[in-house]
Amino acid sequence: MKLTLILVISSILAYGSADKEEVLENPTLKTLSGALSSWSLYSTFTYKGGSLEKPLSSERPNITKAAEEPGLTSLSGVVGIKYRLSKKDNLSLQVGTYMTAPFHTNYDGNSSKNEEDFNNNNGRLDLDDPVISYFRTYYVGSVQNISFFKYQHSTRGIYTDYGYDSAFAFSQASAIPLGKKVYLAGTFTYTQFFFDKSSTEHPLLGKTSLYPYQKEREYKLSLAMEYYLNPKFALRAITDLGVYFQMRGDELDNLDHQPLQQTIAMTYFISRDISIAPNLRFIAEDIRSDRTNVGLSLNVNI
Repeated sequence: MKLTLILVISSILAYGSADKEEVLENPTLKTLSGALSSWSLYSTFTYKGGSLEKPLSSERPNITKAAEEPGLTSLSGVVGIKYRLSKKDNLSLQVGTYMTAPFHTNYDGNSSKNEEDFNNNNGRLDLDDPVISYFRTYYVGSVQNISFFKYQHSTRGIYTDYGYDSAFAFSQASAIPLGKKVYLAGTFTYTQFFFDKSSTEHPLLGKTSLYPYQKEREYKLSLAMEYYLNPKFALRAITDLGVYFQMRGDELDNLDHQPLQQTIAMTYFISRDISIAPNLRFIAEDIRSDRTNVGLSLNVNI
């Protein structure tokens, strides 16, 4: 009996202590897959800055909805732990982070709404929207892949106020080499949202339906060309091929779409597990310095 128990425990530990051998070769996918150790910190952060015309401004133009006023700059991300189940399989538990205008002490715009938001939230760190995910790294022929399955529970007020309870997402990131330094990469994400209420009580309007504000599902597809100047530097040109969403209560074939963004990014790989990528985002049909956003992405896996 004792021998059997020892063998079972040994098998579990052997399965859990993942082989540190690499699965993929693409540096971007390596960073996305996290560290090779059995247990590790697993985090991603995104800074959404001002425009190319005013990169240090506390406001960020809403380039996908040009008619709307700009929002505030922000720093968001997810931070948590990852357990490497096996050479190819990973499990992570993370919590969302969010901070409004994290690098600004004064509001420099003209919107009373943004000014109020700045005064109430500037510099405050919010931890919310916990996420549990499973993902697998693998090859299909010469194509390198990471498949993600994620479940997120909504706790942030901007979502729960509109009835959002949780979301399930499937993401697929793939890359195929076109040469020693060039990759063609693609990303597809499907998100299904779930709700805990369909209406709210308004002090003046009474009971109001939330359906017009509830996005029930979303589809995103993008394509990227990656050029690796050397093992430390990469240039990436990313274009949205489609961003479609369906509002709650609409027919399945009734899909709306967002304007397609283009992104130019330069990634510096500090190490295999840590990378930083400044970027520019714009709409191809409306390229202007005041309608081009600056940003930064940071991956830290240790």
